[in-house]
Amino acid sequence: MTTPHGLGYVKMVIMVDEDVDPFNLPQVMWALSSKVNPAGDLVQLPNMSVLELDPGSSPAGITDKLIIDATTPVAPDNRGHYSQPVVDLPETKAWAEKLTAMLANRK
Repeated sequence: MTTPHGLGYVKMVIMVDEDVDPFNLPQVMWALSSKVNPAGDLVQLPNMSVLELDPGSSPAGITDKLIIDATTPVAPDNRGHYSQPVVDLPETKAWAEKLTAMLANRK
């Protein structure tokens, strides 16, 4: 939200899907009302810079900014998320005893 192209003065950004025309206010409002979950789709950025003349900033030139995700929610990807118990190989105990003996003899 801070770029050299003037977006540094923007306090709120609404992200929409490609099927929503960002210049069509009714479509953007529809996306906001139907796709936004306030628990997870709002990102607040505290203590960001803004124009010092902005009446909403306190102290002057510092304000919070907001990103609103009004895109279609996607289910989480669960592929590859599995667990297996870790089991020692049969020879692990013998190797541990050998290594312990080698370290004890080292001086």
